[in-house]
Amino acid sequence: MYTVEALKKYKYFKALTHFINLDYLLDPLTGLISRKYMIEFIHELIKENIPFTMAIMDLDNFKDINDNYGHSFGDIVLEQMGKAIINYLGENGVAGRFGGDEFIFIIFNKNDYDDIHGFYEGMYHSDVLRKNIAYEDTPVFITGTIGSAAFPDNATNYEELFLMSDKTLYRGKIKGRNCYIIYVHEKHKDLQIQKMVKDDEATIFYNIYQAFYNNQDFKSKFSEVEQYLKNIIRFDCMYYVDEKRDMYNFSDYKKIGENVSFDKAKFNNEIFKTNFRNDIEVIDDNLFKATKIHNISSMLVTRLKTNNKNYGYIMYAQERTSRIWQADEIATLFYLAKTLTIELI
Repeated sequence: MYTVEALKKYKYFKALTHFINLDYLLDPLTGLISRKYMIEFIHELIKENIPFTMAIMDLDNFKDINDNYGHSFGDIVLEQMGKAIINYLGENGVAGRFGGDEFIFIIFNKNDYDDIHGFYEGMYHSDVLRKNIAYEDTPVFITGTIGSAAFPDNATNYEELFLMSDKTLYRGKIKGRNCYIIYVHEKHKDLQIQKMVKDDEATIFYNIYQAFYNNQDFKSKFSEVEQYLKNIIRFDCMYYVDEKRDMYNFSDYKKIGENVSFDKAKFNNEIFKTNFRNDIEVIDDNLFKATKIHNISSMLVTRLKTNNKNYGYIMYAQERTSRIWQADEIATLFYLAKTLTIELI
């Protein structure tokens, strides 16, 4: 958590700590600056015309983390995230908790695009994001999405700066989360949140369609679709189990298993998903052997089915860590399954 000594280097906080207790200044769970004082601090920086970059960060799938592992574990995630952000920012900036799983922080002396790009790259390859936090004996993979804009390069007041950061944050979520977007006027000036949702869904489905119908052989179809979806959804790998129960990598159509069965899997509305290796072992020995080779512990599976005939299965898979699959990810898998089934009929 922040200390009085660490905050006194900033004029605003130095004045504030003369008449307000540190406990009122900080968020009690994360040890970051509370929302009210963080926003006031940013207004003060703008008033004094001090250049900085502002970032808004959401933890990905935090509601599902609470739902699946409990609010106590959610609090542990938030607490550890607060410590990690403080440590990473160091002397370069100040962070606050904006609310729920949303954080806001400012960075000094890194307004240049390349500098801030490198700064965020470091966040995603350090102890801040893309890391495991243990829940009992299960590692839970924690990721986040960042939207960012700079004062005064991109905006001259707080409202504009927040809007630009919020738009780029949402753009990052649309692109699949687990990424950062830095505001660039030429690319992002016309971003509209509602339009982004409609355009992105249409683009994903169109690109899946194009990949299947522009390639003649299955290997090329599968390879192009997997590469495209991995960039959007950011899973580790895809698999296809055909009607003969042979299991293939989507990327190179290489067979990795035989006589694989999902007969014991409990499908809910044509979807099976699990985050536990033991679930896979109970379903089928051959499936377990095939996925064990690649350390698969989390999977999202749907049937290739039409007119009550089963043509096999396709799945997204995650290695070694838990994954909470989202509604839009399920939707793309459904669409892919329907597209592939038409090919197989």
